[in-house]
Amino acid sequence: SCGLIAATATPSPWISLGPWRLHSAPMEQTDVKQTGQKEETTQDAPEGGPVKKKLPRLIPSTLWKEDVFVGGHNSVWGSWYDASTSRWGYACCRLMDRGVACSAPRSPEAIFPKDEDQSDSGIEKTSSDSEVRAKRRTERSPLNWNDSPVTLLPREEVIATVPTDISERLRPMAEKAAWIDHFILFVVGVWQRKLSSGFEGFSDSYLPSFKDSLPDVQKAITPLVWRLRNGANLNRGEGRYTSKCRETRTSMEGKYVEELDVLSTLDEMASLAVEREYMKAQLLYTKLTFGNKIWNSTHVAHVAACTMKGAREYRRNRDTLNTYDVDPVSQKYMHAFKKIVAFAQCLSPNSDASKNVLL
Repeated sequence: SCGLIAATATPSPWISLGPWRLHSAPMEQTDVKQTGQKEETTQDAPEGGPVKKKLPRLIPSTLWKEDVFVGGHNSVWGSWYDASTSRWGYACCRLMDRGVACSAPRSPEAIFPKDEDQSDSGIEKTSSDSEVRAKRRTERSPLNWNDSPVTLLPREEVIATVPTDISERLRPMAEKAAWIDHFILFVVGVWQRKLSSGFEGFSDSYLPSFKDSLPDVQKAITPLVWRLRNGANLNRGEGRYTSKCRETRTSMEGKYVEELDVLSTLDEMASLAVEREYMKAQLLYTKLTFGNKIWNSTHVAHVAACTMKGAREYRRNRDTLNTYDVDPVSQKYMHAFKKIVAFAQCLSPNSDASKNVLL
């Protein structure tokens, strides 16, 4: 068994994940006509029937966004007033410090919806600009790393604490998210304690790699933890091409390369790190980031044609981009996750040197 696991630990009720949703609700498909300071929303009526019109409404202000909930709150700051202390706060949890996470208890139905529709494309459904900004703001919210677990529980014990009322379709993804979350918090917690003790017992050859990099790793990995807790879809890569280039030769078109599922790959990397199979985890990281693309960028070559007739252009479009290529946030947290696995190797290296990665 791995030296990172203490089998005598008793799992606590799993509350590390928040609202676990895969996608937001689909928006109503409407045609919007903008006139002056108002916008009119019209809907197509059945054939032969009158066109239904909604009442005009004001265009949302670009200076201040309303009803933007952050930190897991169900209300905005200023929705509750404490007359005894003359201070404003949140109505949902009665906290008065602005920017802190919500502490109000939630029912299992509110935390884990029983089921929601999911498109096969893996692309999140359309949401409003305010929702997108709220999600990005939540991803930048700092985590309390001091509450990290002191013991790495076995994967079976971690997933056993996931609520049982989650649908069968969503449960495997919730279990993977719970395990990755627990693995990250544990390793980062050990990293903090080693740093405070001056890396006692650490090899001098490892100190340059981990002595000053913990703040950067925490900042880069924080969006991943929030996405896991919010049930966000981690796959952000391109889909299949819907347009073709002006050339008729199909050999010039970029290929659609299906990428690895990000959630499943991170789950497997965490499990391999616990089993001290660090070389296999490194190979998975390479496939996750580089993928199986043949052409990473479009290649254009100009070949001279007949005399006085210019040149002929040959091009090979790039293959589809994966999550690592498209999303800078994902790129940073993948780098940080690799660093966390490397620190786990320093904590508990494999006795077989061929299974360790050269740091």
